[in-house]
Amino acid sequence: MTNTNQSAAWVRSMVRDASVDVDAVFFNPAGLTHLEDGFYVQVNSQTVWQGRTVTSSYPTLNDGTYEGSTFVPFLPTGFLAYKKGKLAISAGFTVIGGGGSAVFDKGLPSFEQSVSALPTALAGLVQVGEAAGVDLSVSGYSADINFSGSSAYYAIQAGVSYKINDVISVGLGGRYIMANNSYTGHIKDISVMTAAGNMRADDFINNMALPTVNGVKSNLEGNVQQLTPVSEGLSTLIGAGLGGLTIDQLIASGLLTPEQIAGINLTLLALGLESTITLDDANGILSATMTELNTNILTLGGTAVALEGQTALLKDNYVDVTQKGNGFAPIISVDLSFMEGDLGLALKYEHKTSMKVTTTVIKDDTGTYTDGEEVTSDMPGMLSCGVRYKPISSLRVQAGFHYYLDMDASYGKKDDSGNFVKNGEEAIIAGQTTTYLAGNSYEAAFGLEFDVHKMITLSAGYLMTASNPNEVYQSGLSYSLDTGTFGVGARINLMKNFAIDLGYSSTSYTLAERDYGTFKETYDKTASVFAAGLTYNF
Repeated sequence: MTNTNQSAAWVRSMVRDASVDVDAVFFNPAGLTHLEDGFYVQVNSQTVWQGRTVTSSYPTLNDGTYEGSTFVPFLPTGFLAYKKGKLAISAGFTVIGGGGSAVFDKGLPSFEQSVSALPTALAGLVQVGEAAGVDLSVSGYSADINFSGSSAYYAIQAGVSYKINDVISVGLGGRYIMANNSYTGHIKDISVMTAAGNMRADDFINNMALPTVNGVKSNLEGNVQQLTPVSEGLSTLIGAGLGGLTIDQLIASGLLTPEQIAGINLTLLALGLESTITLDDANGILSATMTELNTNILTLGGTAVALEGQTALLKDNYVDVTQKGNGFAPIISVDLSFMEGDLGLALKYEHKTSMKVTTTVIKDDTGTYTDGEEVTSDMPGMLSCGVRYKPISSLRVQAGFHYYLDMDASYGKKDDSGNFVKNGEEAIIAGQTTTYLAGNSYEAAFGLEFDVHKMITLSAGYLMTASNPNEVYQSGLSYSLDTGTFGVGARINLMKNFAIDLGYSSTSYTLAERDYGTFKETYDKTASVFAAGLTYNF
């Protein structure tokens, strides 16, 4: 929910929470008072590669592995600072959240599950087809499914920093955030594999299944119409006290008309009965047969209605949705300097950004989104602590810790009643009383910088992230994983007032799993970042 990769120097060292360089505009605003007097400009660009993998054990899927990719060629940040005496004024532009798009060329498991159930759902048609001499067997399915989601939270911030004395500096500022999300995708060309070959599922239903079902139903209705007069005639004879007589006895007695005899003989032939059966027995068998026929007619009628409804779900569906919103967060910071600047401690608190994004539906055939709906999309409050230490003139050590107040924020998750809830708010979610998060998330980092030459500084660092999602938080669309990130790089001081930062980082993620009862999903990611930054002061 919050990007901390806001400078190339961060990418190469993984920790800048106690920075006294220009990127302190973001990481440690109060630390800007340690700059020499002058005007400072820094621009950074990052190129980001991410891979996302969702694996599902849903039993009817063709292939339960869904891979998404993110490539961001240019993720910019920029910082300005002016320092004069004890006062520093700063401004910055960052992509504080998101910053790219994830493309899943075959969608996600939740999109395909209903499609994958088609062969099983249509299996009952085989018997109907056999009654009509038509092969309605379905052996498989296919579909063209694609999903792309993008998110970018652009931020503009400004602040003022003041050096109270040689030890204490303070900073006060704010950040204005503009959220822009978009979701596009489709589920189209849903097809089934039949004895006649691969064909669109809606064509199979409309042109083969429905005509066959309705044809069999019409034949059964005709049978009922033929048997009804005979049933009525038998009931009349039984009512006259003749139920104990056999058919042969009735014919021999001359009590039946030629029409009745013809109808009874046809019924006996149709039901496979002998003329030695009594009227009572014949009537019982005929009634049971007509009940079964009527039951089958009702079943086939229901099948036809269900198939007609299914065709609406099998048409090509498209989604094109955007969400936009904005919010504001105050930022306060304190920097403490000791040992003539060789030791420093930095503290920063970013207030929660309460924000809602408004949904605009350009097209949504699935009914998933509601045009005009306001979705909560807070950014959590965050407390950071950084330490810098220079044991020798050529070596600098930094450590940092971030604590995110996720439990007090709402990330657009809903309870079972459709109401938005905070991450730590107890509610009925997925049928159980729980919270989306089990606790707040945090990060810890350690980094080193070493001057190998007055022009070249090498650096390396490590950052670990621990999040605390409950199982119900995780889904193919949104999941949170623990991470470990290594960063390496260098700063090249081309001139006294001009430097280049280069950095590379690689992130590994801890797999997460969600048990849906009848199947499971696992979630994974990979990430790599290359960054370059230019710093100039005058």
